[in-house]
Amino acid sequence: MTVVLITLAATLLIQLGYFLWKLSADGQPKIGGAPALQVMRALVTDWRWMLGFAATSVGWVLFVQATALGDISLVQPLMSAGDLLLVVLAVVILKERLVRIEWVGVLLTVVGAVALALEAEDSRVETFGGMRLAGLLACAVVAGCILLWANRRSHRPEILLALVVGLCFGAGSVLTKALTVESSIPGQSIVSWAILFNPLLLAVVLANVLGLMLLQAAFQRGRASVVVPLQLAMANWITVLAGLLVFGEHITTLRAAGIVLIVGGTALLHLKPSSTQTGPV
Repeated sequence: MTVVLITLAATLLIQLGYFLWKLSADGQPKIGGAPALQVMRALVTDWRWMLGFAATSVGWVLFVQATALGDISLVQPLMSAGDLLLVVLAVVILKERLVRIEWVGVLLTVVGAVALALEAEDSRVETFGGMRLAGLLACAVVAGCILLWANRRSHRPEILLALVVGLCFGAGSVLTKALTVESSIPGQSIVSWAILFNPLLLAVVLANVLGLMLLQAAFQRGRASVVVPLQLAMANWITVLAGLLVFGEHITTLRAAGIVLIVGGTALLHLKPSSTQTGPV
């Protein structure tokens, strides 16, 4: 249960950070419209955004520890359990409205997370397929470029942006797992100086920083209770695929069912009738 507890702590902190970023998004210069320096200055001088950054940073450290202890195909989907906190905060504080089918989606996501938690166990991966990792990341880059190109004519830009965010964060998660494998020292905590001197750390930072900026852009264009579950669904698919192809993880029936429930639950969040799609963003 250690990996489950660490993962839940990580996702609660990261989701709290997402919520604080959503609160600050409406008052920020629009990413893609305002100069980059103006956007960066506005972000670092907003206490809500900075507090959110601190929360997500601590959450990421815990996520690194969780990926070192457990399978990435279990840890990343389990992070979706934090959706419940985000949705509750969005409904209570931001006054966002969810219809019945969206609540069903939230419940399915939570049930899927519970199914994953039931089979959680510590595991150690000593090696991974470098060429397969490179191939998977190349496919993610191509898919992200296609989605960004298609997003220029989309009537709901937050949807495709959220998918690209999921690609970025999913790639970051996979790279984090590879980083923990390469930096693992027997008998020591994975959160050590070895990580700081690993070249993979730069790739992890780049993937997550790009995802962070695109997430802020998505928050400025749509509802947090839609953007975050959708990006998590995409990130889940990438990490599960990486777990199978890159790290040689075994996907049990229960784990597969939990992942399907999580992805299906997030998909239901996008079946909202068009007549009810008005309201706060």
